[in-house]
Amino acid sequence: GIRRAELAKLRGRDLVTDSKGQMCVHVARGKGGKEQYQVILPQYQDLVRSVMTERGPDELVFTREEMANDMDLHGMRREVAQEAYGYYADRIAHEPGYAQQLRADLMDRWTEAHGTDRHVPVQFARAMEPNCSPIRLRPSEGNYQAAIQHGRPTEFDRLAVLAVSVYHLSHWRTDVTVSNYEI
Repeated sequence: GIRRAELAKLRGRDLVTDSKGQMCVHVARGKGGKEQYQVILPQYQDLVRSVMTERGPDELVFTREEMANDMDLHGMRREVAQEAYGYYADRIAHEPGYAQQLRADLMDRWTEAHGTDRHVPVQFARAMEPNCSPIRLRPSEGNYQAAIQHGRPTEFDRLAVLAVSVYHLSHWRTDVTVSNYEI
């Protein structure tokens, strides 16, 4: 889920474990100058580890030549977001206690990234509520028809969307995640 400019700056040392023990790629200065810890889904950990450790800790992971390509990295970012959504939604639906754990982990991530003095945005706070309502696309909006055409859902688990937004896209906004990545 990392942007092209962020990929170009990655070094071997940027493969880290976060405070919750999750394998992450550390982006020191992402979009807007933000520090990010992007979680690696379990099925990709071996692959990411092998790519990130091919070069030394201070060497760039991808050469200029490798980055000068026509790959649709934004499309790949979207695919990762959709896969991550399925991962979190499935765990929330089938693992007792996982939603509560995920809420606590996301709140810890908020505090680590923003401190305790900054007001939690409404979108974030809503997803943190137990039994929060799903995000539903409205039939009158273009995204609804696009979702139908692409075989995507028109209703999303709000907490799973927030996890994707925070852990994989670094947006911290559910609306951006649904409208630009899940459809």
